[in-house]
Amino acid sequence: MNTVVLSDPSPEPSPQLIGDDLRAKAASVLERFVDQFGGVGVRGAVISTADGFDIAMTAMPEAEGTKLSALSSSISAIGDMATLEVGIGNNHQSITIEGGDGYIFILNIPSAACPMILSVAASKEIMLGKLMYYARLVVEGMAEA
Repeated sequence: MNTVVLSDPSPEPSPQLIGDDLRAKAASVLERFVDQFGGVGVRGAVISTADGFDIAMTAMPEAEGTKLSALSSSISAIGDMATLEVGIGNNHQSITIEGGDGYIFILNIPSAACPMILSVAASKEIMLGKLMYYARLVVEGMAEA
């Protein structure tokens, strides 16, 4: 007889269980991240749970950040499956989407306690290498949370 598992034995924390300390750290890290660009190029950034609930956001309206969190969660899951299917690892590190007027940069934030995602919306004015460098510093800082 086959056994069917209906839920992950270690589910993601619900938005209500995200502690104030984690939210405060995420907000502080995002503020420092955006400050690196002097108000030029970064349209907004959000740190969310891997299942798409925003933890902290900066420089964007809340409704837009909430949508970006949800979309990034789905895109991240597709990235994980794609890397697995083509044999280049068991999860992706980042995904970059280039639009006509800018970029969306999505990075996994590995954490045993609460896997997270950093999503950044940036204009074409941004230096993409600089964005990637500082975004990876956010990941490193939040992975310790």
